[in-house]
Amino acid sequence: MELIYQITNEFWKRFWGWIKEEKNQERFLWACLGISLLPILALSFFNHPVMDDFNYGILTHQAFVNNKGLGCVIPVLQAAVQRSVNLWHGWQGTFTFAFIGALRPSIFTEKLTFTHTFILLALLITGIVYFSRIILHRMLGLSRHIAMGVAAVVLILCIQYVPVGLEAFYWWIGSVGYTGLFGVMLVLFAKVFLSRYEKHISAKRMAGMTAMAFLLSGGMYPVLLLTAVVLALNLLDVLIAKQYDKRIKIQITALNIVFFAGFILNVAAPGNRKRQSNFDPRTPLEAVYKSYTKSLDYLFECTNVVIALVMIGLFVYMLYKLKNTKFSFRCPLMFTLVSYSMVVVMWVPAIYAVRFISGGRYYNILYYGVILFYTANAVYYAGWLRRKYEACEEQMQALVRNAAPMLLGVLGILCVVLGFLKINVVRDLEEITSATALKSMVYGEAQVYHKEIKEREAMYHDPSLRRVEVQEVTYRPELLYFGTLTPDPEESRNQAMCAYYDKDYMVKIVPEEETGDETNTDGEHEEAAQEGEGG
Repeated sequence: MELIYQITNEFWKRFWGWIKEEKNQERFLWACLGISLLPILALSFFNHPVMDDFNYGILTHQAFVNNKGLGCVIPVLQAAVQRSVNLWHGWQGTFTFAFIGALRPSIFTEKLTFTHTFILLALLITGIVYFSRIILHRMLGLSRHIAMGVAAVVLILCIQYVPVGLEAFYWWIGSVGYTGLFGVMLVLFAKVFLSRYEKHISAKRMAGMTAMAFLLSGGMYPVLLLTAVVLALNLLDVLIAKQYDKRIKIQITALNIVFFAGFILNVAAPGNRKRQSNFDPRTPLEAVYKSYTKSLDYLFECTNVVIALVMIGLFVYMLYKLKNTKFSFRCPLMFTLVSYSMVVVMWVPAIYAVRFISGGRYYNILYYGVILFYTANAVYYAGWLRRKYEACEEQMQALVRNAAPMLLGVLGILCVVLGFLKINVVRDLEEITSATALKSMVYGEAQVYHKEIKEREAMYHDPSLRRVEVQEVTYRPELLYFGTLTPDPEESRNQAMCAYYDKDYMVKIVPEEETGDETNTDGEHEEAAQEGEGG
């Protein structure tokens, strides 16, 4: 026992000495993030297209099949544009979303479906990392290691506790317009804030910002509206403030012109009016009010004890690390109101148009917004408290320093008690995305699902087989299954797959006693997918 104690004690001393360095803190957190991503990425190799992946990819897939080699590039791009035009006229104005939705990698071969997860995770990770580096490192003056460490913590929370992992990292059409464009939006915001901070925009940065602004202008409405609010407020500030020269005022104005031209093209689409005829919209003021009340309920609903403990730890950590920054951190309550309002903005489109949030993909980005709101306020209030401490006289500072160990000890005990009382190990582990992915593979559900869908796809690609009838899959992995064929051959999803694979008839065979239940379930999925597109 004594030997075990000595080994453990020696290991702990070495680890504690190692972890005290900021660069090692960053390495440790990124190692944790990397390990946590392994099951999610591994599960992607069992993924297959589902739902509207086929609907959006009909034209581009046909263009690829009919034009081999490099000669398919132009026809495929033209088909993606045509899909965007068709959606703009017939369903909704999200023209850039329709374009990138039609260009999913798996239109070329289902073997590339695993890349969907890699791309979607890369977009979210890039957005949060870049945003953190610009705000914390470049603007607040914290070390790069601290900024990257905070980014890793935020990413772990965003990825592992995302409400619906399937619609965040596996389903292309349900993910790229929400999680994907959310990451792009964070990069644009970071570049805009950095431009104001440096009072300069290079030609290269301007080109990148303009491209991202145009991409977001044709995107899904929660991201679209938040981008519009931030860019408009930034433009107003730059035009009014005297510290900005004429050149940057012209550049920011041009950026807004590009974005709002696309914004108008998006919201003025004839398809929006056709789609909106299915719903009874609220008034704008009612939508704003309801968004504040509903988002407040969701704030408490999506916050678990792990998130609370992490934010407490981040607040305490930042109390020490913000001592060298020159930022004033004034008016913290105003900062909370403004930052929370940015989260609320994303609620407004759905609350206005269809009166409720439809689709897990929509809740996913609302959840990302909540985590960023918590993180921003933990940092801001730590900075504000730090400035209050520095403004005190020496005697008061000495008193605070002497009391700090006791206060931290009490806080630590409270956190431990809260953890023991509120953390349900089994339930909370099952909520983690990586645990869900790992469970699907360990139990063999993902492997069986993959094998059965591959057998289906062999039938789909057989040109001699004009009529396709398939059985239901044995297992429905939570992160992979969202339905494909239904028992009704006239259902829109079946018709889309017929057009995609050039078949005359495609249907799923369901035992007679299960037909009613299965049909209802598939109908709910289809309705949710359609309603979610307009969110």
